[in-house]
Amino acid sequence: MPLRYVLTKLSSKVPLRAVLIVPFVLQIVTAVGLTGYLSLRNGQIAVNQVADELRREITNRIEGRLRSYLEVPAQVNQTNANLIEQGLLDISDLSQLDHYLLKQIRQFDELTSIAITTDAPDYVEVITFDRQAFTFNVWNKGGTGILQWTIDQQGNRSTTEATPTYDHRQRPWWQDTLRLNRPNWSRPFAAITPQRLIISLNQPIYNQRGEAIGVLGSDLSLLAIRDFLNSLKIGKTGETFIIERDGSLIAASTNEFPFRSLGKGKAERLLAVESQDPLVRATAQHLQQEFGSFARLNQAKLEFATADGQQQFLQVMPFQDPRGIDWLVVVVIPEADFMEQIHANTRLTLLLCAVALGTAIAFGIATAHWITKPIMQLSRASAALAKGDWDRPITIQRSGELGILSRAFNDMREELKQSHRQLEEYSHGLEQKNHQLATLEAELRKQLNLFLHAVSHDLRNPVIGTSIVLDGLSQQPGDEVKLSRRVLERMIEGNQRQLDLINSLIDTHATETWGIVLHRQPIALHELVEDATADLQPILERDQAVLQSDIAPDLPLIEGDSLQLIRVYQNLIANALKHNPPSLTLILNAKPIDNALYCTVTDNGVGIPPEQCDRLFDPYFRGSQKPKSVGLGLGLYLCRQIIEAHGGAIGVRSQVGEGTTFWFTLPLH
Repeated sequence: MPLRYVLTKLSSKVPLRAVLIVPFVLQIVTAVGLTGYLSLRNGQIAVNQVADELRREITNRIEGRLRSYLEVPAQVNQTNANLIEQGLLDISDLSQLDHYLLKQIRQFDELTSIAITTDAPDYVEVITFDRQAFTFNVWNKGGTGILQWTIDQQGNRSTTEATPTYDHRQRPWWQDTLRLNRPNWSRPFAAITPQRLIISLNQPIYNQRGEAIGVLGSDLSLLAIRDFLNSLKIGKTGETFIIERDGSLIAASTNEFPFRSLGKGKAERLLAVESQDPLVRATAQHLQQEFGSFARLNQAKLEFATADGQQQFLQVMPFQDPRGIDWLVVVVIPEADFMEQIHANTRLTLLLCAVALGTAIAFGIATAHWITKPIMQLSRASAALAKGDWDRPITIQRSGELGILSRAFNDMREELKQSHRQLEEYSHGLEQKNHQLATLEAELRKQLNLFLHAVSHDLRNPVIGTSIVLDGLSQQPGDEVKLSRRVLERMIEGNQRQLDLINSLIDTHATETWGIVLHRQPIALHELVEDATADLQPILERDQAVLQSDIAPDLPLIEGDSLQLIRVYQNLIANALKHNPPSLTLILNAKPIDNALYCTVTDNGVGIPPEQCDRLFDPYFRGSQKPKSVGLGLGLYLCRQIIEAHGGAIGVRSQVGEGTTFWFTLPLH
């Protein structure tokens, strides 16, 4: 069959519109796709180069920092050794060198300890962790072991304590230094109080005959290395860490300590493969799987993928010094840190491809519209109108019957479109009004319920107190009962406070924002607390509770609404009594912090489970402990509203079986 016949047969079945559109689309897709592939390929090559340069730069910076930092104890030890050799530092009585060591350690913030020891035996050491207090250990000339005391920044000295069992000559660092007969680093060891990772550089002391007669030592905190690593900018999410050959962490560019507490003041080193940081842990595990052991690992540049499929650039550099340090510096950078711009370019390429493709299709469709018969346009417009498409007019510029038909169709379309729009607007308006009415009704019901619950809840405590007094009076024999003026005055004050409370709640409920209305005035907190606890005295006596107020009368005045703050104290105290057994002890305290008073209400009750503490201040929330009386769960919610209206904050600290402390802050006058 001739080729010309085949092409003719196929072309007769291909729509004219496809003939016009397809060539444009194929050309643009091919050109843009090829450009995008080459751009992505070149970008990946550039990323590998940049990642290699960054890893090399970071490792060089770390190496320089480590060498300068680790050189400090060597300089201090060598300085002391030279002074001893020249006879400028007398080691016949080391206890006389305490002031010299104090002055020396103050010059080096990196050091935590400097020591001079001899086999006389004699021993002197100064230790500091916070640069504020300095502890001295000196050999006990009158017995065995060492004497210890501490001085603060002002030079005040503590009492002297003795440790008779300590003998530095039995310590591994002393024996190892004399055995090696050269300066050497100890293994890093962790300290819990305070938290530190410390490494010690020890150096022998020689007499004029060249015999080792003692050891110089300087301790260095390695947490400063962690802080330095944390300050490095390694891409966007890259990390670096330093490990020993056994895999123990020295430092990492995270906030994780390179050790963990075992309790009772003991700690153990943290392996990198057990790190809490996912990237550090995954990198260490990969190196261990790749080389079998960190001891066999030398300088290497690798790439690997984490469990989530993220590709990582990895570089390992050994760090060694002649005194015995043999560490590995590891730098790992996620490939995604560099690929963001590459992906952005890829997305831009795809967008341009889509735009070009859309443009080609639009141009082909426009050409097809101009070429095809006008009746096809009328047919499509009619079908679209039947489906609800009101925005497709007929644009046939013809005369005669077809032109009249197109104009009549457009007029009909516009009328139908306008009628449909008016109907939609009317329906939408009705839906909005119905929704607004429903929302307003729900809000009004909610506010009304909240208002009624708040009134009943806050009036309950004073009424209970008055009821207990009246019940006590009714138990007196005879027709006449005796009532002290003090009790009568408390009842009058309580009733007046109830009336003031009702008026305040009504005023608050009437505000447009439904907020709490405050009548601010300067207030002495200790007087306010006395007023707040007076009404609760009968309840305290009934429950055999002890209320202790440690609020000093000379505290600064606060700016607030006394009635509302009385509500806070009464709600917190009543809440503690309801949810705890009798014989409860409550302690009220307050102290100034910044521009506010930090107030606390503490009890020794049963405590609150941690999962309930975050919800205590929600309205209508009641804990799982069985209360003594029915409550609606509004007391603590109202306390939070009142404190926040004063510009303060409120919270709770509690543990089951160890009591509860409610705290809140109030601004000063």
